[in-house]
Amino acid sequence: MTIDLMSNTGLADACHAALEQHRKWHHLDGWILRLSTWLARVEAADHDTFVSAAFQRELWEERTIAATGQGHIDVSAVIASNAIAEMLWDLKQAELPASEDERIAWFGAAWERLDDSVLALVPKRPRLKMYRVFASLWPAHFTTVAHYQKLRALGKAMGLSTGLDHRTELHQRVLQRFDEAGVAITSREERMTLAWALFVHFVQEKSDAATEVPGESPSELKLNPLPAERRRRGMLAINGSVPSVVAMLAFAKDGCKRADFLEHIRSVNPKLATNSLGTNLNALIAEWGALRSTGDDLYLTPRGEALLESGEAEDVSDWLLTQILGFDNLLHALDQAPLPQKQAISRLQRVNPGWTSNFAPTVLINWIKGMELAELDAAKVLHLTPRGREWASRIHWKPGELPARAKEAADTASTSVVTEVDDLWSQLPSVQAIKASFGKDLAFDPSLITQLHTGVWNRRHPRRHFAVLTGLSGAGKTLLAMGYAKALWAHADEEPGDQKGWHVVAVQPGWHDPSSLLGYVNPIDTDVYMRTGFLEFLLRASADPDRPYVVLLDEMNLSHPEQYLAPLLSAMETGDDIELHALGDEVGDVPGRLPYPANLVIIGTVNMDETTHGLSDKVLDRSTVIEFWDIQVEQYPGWTTTTLAPDDLTLVKTVLAELMAPLRAVRLHFGWRTIGDVLGYVEAGVDGGELTARQALDLSVYAKVLPKLRGEDTRRLREAFAAVSTVLAAHQLDTSATKVKELTVDLHEQGSARFWR
Repeated sequence: MTIDLMSNTGLADACHAALEQHRKWHHLDGWILRLSTWLARVEAADHDTFVSAAFQRELWEERTIAATGQGHIDVSAVIASNAIAEMLWDLKQAELPASEDERIAWFGAAWERLDDSVLALVPKRPRLKMYRVFASLWPAHFTTVAHYQKLRALGKAMGLSTGLDHRTELHQRVLQRFDEAGVAITSREERMTLAWALFVHFVQEKSDAATEVPGESPSELKLNPLPAERRRRGMLAINGSVPSVVAMLAFAKDGCKRADFLEHIRSVNPKLATNSLGTNLNALIAEWGALRSTGDDLYLTPRGEALLESGEAEDVSDWLLTQILGFDNLLHALDQAPLPQKQAISRLQRVNPGWTSNFAPTVLINWIKGMELAELDAAKVLHLTPRGREWASRIHWKPGELPARAKEAADTASTSVVTEVDDLWSQLPSVQAIKASFGKDLAFDPSLITQLHTGVWNRRHPRRHFAVLTGLSGAGKTLLAMGYAKALWAHADEEPGDQKGWHVVAVQPGWHDPSSLLGYVNPIDTDVYMRTGFLEFLLRASADPDRPYVVLLDEMNLSHPEQYLAPLLSAMETGDDIELHALGDEVGDVPGRLPYPANLVIIGTVNMDETTHGLSDKVLDRSTVIEFWDIQVEQYPGWTTTTLAPDDLTLVKTVLAELMAPLRAVRLHFGWRTIGDVLGYVEAGVDGGELTARQALDLSVYAKVLPKLRGEDTRRLREAFAAVSTVLAAHQLDTSATKVKELTVDLHEQGSARFWR
């Protein structure tokens, strides 16, 4: 049952329940006793004791109040500072203002004064330790929730305003709210700990996806790691490391539109290709847990707010350690002993056998170095920094690894059939499930779905998932390819639109090399790689090897496929890497080489006419060919939705069916697209009131069917033209009949005929 923490009654009831649960399950009374002992020591300390180095060390490092957080920041210089010790003594001895507003202002000023002195001695602001110091000196005005974002989440649940003059004010507002609600509290120490207990039991996320859960210590949360199989496979390389991430998040501080945020990403990294903008956005959502999307709107998560405010990766450490595959493995391994970078890469490749190149492991290592968790010495050996050791100490589990992938199948010449089933193959839906996803009103024979699925998942070759759909224009080739791609992802978790498992490439004439697909290094600025949408898709497929990724090459023979597909066709067959460039490890976050993704499905559509090229044996040998020729006019799905009168509809169906038969014999028949165009033409003509259905049908046949009639003088063509003439004359389609008679004359007199003279 949900309790309303904004009402006095609900808050009082929740506080009572939180204390009872924390007392029962997390040793609250022991914590209160230790806290009481510590606070008594602070209160009783005289001047000389208080300013001594030993007591100052306890004051700054004591973990009774709060046990977790940015404890890795080294404050030894602060502890050794006599000036800071004297400042804290003076503040402790000062009389607090009587009025609430003045007291809040006093604490804010005291914090800023201490903050200025501390930052003069240490490079990073140790906020958590400063909160512990303030709570030790003024226990009546501070809670034990040292992590500000957690306290902020609690305050929001309690209905407190986020518009505060100073971050120290929130502690006092929370305690004040307890008093207003009449919460029964037995001691000062219990009052301090109540905020933490309330957060843990009524605000902290409780689902399986929660990154933190209550730990054994009453004042801490422990990490809740996902198993390796459910984790994000690696991280996207982002130029500028954490500061770039923070700069991108700043734009979404008050919420923003997706399109505006993408433009902001471009301003942060001007060299980023347009196709990479969405990938960066998705990384902030899925790899950092810092953004959430609601429709077209983007908002910071509490984790993102914390990262934006502090600029420290510490505020997303829970996410990185529990959600990203390999992150915890690497820190755990380095905590055991330093590793040469090459060995670190090998360790990570054991974590995910799909990382067959150095790219993904190197990106992960670079992130860990960029976050100052590890550093590389002159011998290229990785060592954990003090911050890295702090992160590693939070890993209380044995980091998992993905199971070894099934060994690759033997070459096609082998007579053995591969029996191993790896994660990819085991997740493929059945043919029945794929067919069901197409619905009932198919515009093509359902057996073509079976042909496609069987053809691309031939177990004798684990990489060769390549189909060519050829035949009649407008017969449903693209519809089959897209429907199949979506069916393979029908039961996948919801993904952003630009992160789905399919991608369409509209092949253009004049593609003579792979750069149109794979991109290229900018010849003017060799630090920039001109990426393409297909390259982004290929990188995603490579990073997610257990799910199928389908690319549709629409009109693939407008250029020679063996030219622009050359690196892919070669890697598909040999298992070698796809070479993207020869300029080292990476250019603009693009690796030099990429293993051919065994989960990549290529489906190309082909039309054969004067504008296209034939397919070479190199392409045909690697693909399964599916032909679209047989069209049944009566099965066209659009007949049921037409606005035509029954007699007019019968006329259109009859004429098209009678034209289909003779034209089919000479492969000049038409597909669903033409049927739909003719039907739409007739509907528009009748609706306009200027044409009868017969007149509109005559003109539409002339415009959509006859222009494709052509050929050399043969008996079969003469018979087809004669049959077409008979059909047109019988149905009084005079304009079209006249044109076919002209074509017939050309055929007899010139030996060939074509609509376009």
